[in-house]
Amino acid sequence: MRLSIAIALALLSFSATAAQPLRTAGAKDQAPSRLVALPAPSAQIERAPVSFAWKLDPTQALAATAPNVAQSREYWQTVDAAELDRGLQLKMSAPGSLIRISPTQGARALRTEELQINDSQGAAKVQNIASAKQLVDAGMDVQTGTVIAKLGDQEGADTYTVRVPKAQGQYLVHVFEPQSSDILRAGADRSHALAGSSLRFDVDFSRAGKLSSALKADAMLVAPDGRSWPVALASSGNGLSANVKLPANVGNAPGLWELQVFANADGIQRDARTSFAVAAPTARFNGLFAFNAKTMRMALPVQTGSAGRYEARGTLFATAADGAMRPVSEAHSAAWMKRGNGMLVLQFDRAHLPQGYGAPFEVRELKLNDQSRMAPLESRERAGIAR
Repeated sequence: MRLSIAIALALLSFSATAAQPLRTAGAKDQAPSRLVALPAPSAQIERAPVSFAWKLDPTQALAATAPNVAQSREYWQTVDAAELDRGLQLKMSAPGSLIRISPTQGARALRTEELQINDSQGAAKVQNIASAKQLVDAGMDVQTGTVIAKLGDQEGADTYTVRVPKAQGQYLVHVFEPQSSDILRAGADRSHALAGSSLRFDVDFSRAGKLSSALKADAMLVAPDGRSWPVALASSGNGLSANVKLPANVGNAPGLWELQVFANADGIQRDARTSFAVAAPTARFNGLFAFNAKTMRMALPVQTGSAGRYEARGTLFATAADGAMRPVSEAHSAAWMKRGNGMLVLQFDRAHLPQGYGAPFEVRELKLNDQSRMAPLESRERAGIAR
């Protein structure tokens, strides 16, 4: 790894020993293999550097944040007036289900007395039908002309026919079964990724706690700017999965990406959305670090492809009298950097060391974030040992 003379001299000033390489990124780590040049952020962003640290309780284990796994007992579908007029078939799996019908733009507003719901035996027992005004008064943000019906607790698994005579236009139907044990799950193998990298998605459907092999599903990858790509799901055990390569150009729109899943298992429909962050690789750690055990400072050279405000954070582990390594201090550091080479320094506090703790040290959960674009760029569970 080639370093500029200024960076090399700076590393030597932080440590009496030579700079050493960061640990090779593991399977669960994220490390950019390329850098991109993006326009400087237009928003007003703090330019002053900041650094702080706080003490950790070494008896408390650190818990990693698990990726989001969406669980769904609901689905949406768009229907036209003719289908509502002749009767929309909805297969339910549990009592107390909610049916919400909202007019789209240009559709006729609905009245509660127009809604007709039958089960396989005739008129269904409906606990309540609420109008748009009642829903707004209750604090819900709904379209004018929306109605919501709640089926009674005696109305269990069955196929229901929902009618609105003389409806006009298109309507969005939302079915939610809060008491159902039929659950669609969808999740990614990590909570954030880099543009151009790959993510694995897993989808399954359980009925009364047992995975169903009857699952069929379509999926779509959706970017914050509205772009979308179909995702082909393949059988994987009792579920479905896909390995998806993300586009190299992720755009500039803020927000999370989504995998949207539209599933059916034995006629029971479910929709799910699982979200994750995708970042353009605007910066990365240079690959080396220097740690000064006397001053408790860790120097981290950073390569930047784009100007911005970058932040490093890490957790210092120290060795206890019994030889075990435990967390003792957390440090963060942020600074504005131009395109090229820069440095971030994690300043841990020696006062955070409990009695009997000392070298060797190790920095774990090392992360690099692009604060100006709200993007996680690099993460390493274990960064390196320092003595």
